[in-house]
Amino acid sequence: MYKEMTKFKFWCQKVLPLVYEDSLSYYEILCKCVKYINDLIDNNKIIADELESLEKELKIVQKWIDDFDTTFIEKVVQEYLVKSVQTVTFGISSGGYFMAVIPDWLSKLEFGTIQDGDLYGHLTLSYD
Repeated sequence: MYKEMTKFKFWCQKVLPLVYEDSLSYYEILCKCVKYINDLIDNNKIIADELESLEKELKIVQKWIDDFDTTFIEKVVQEYLVKSVQTVTFGISSGGYFMAVIPDWLSKLEFGTIQDGDLYGHLTLSYD
């Protein structure tokens, strides 16, 4: 996965510059680069360790998801459907008229028939 990196083996000794100015010598620039690269290697190791721990946690969560029991949810949904889903039944009244028996929870629905035109006698459904 990750290639193990080791730090640069390099010795940087601070010396007095031969010329007294603010610019860095090549040696000092090299020392700063070596320090920066070594810091990057340390950060890379930390990131690799964190990724490894996240992968372990992800495996735990995946196992939890795989082992999750859905029978409880299915049972609750089935009970809800049995209690709440009722059908609208149609029939003929004692007076000979077409009628619909509507459950209370659908009381805003109104059934009727078209009384004129080409669609005479067709069933209509309206929402109040």
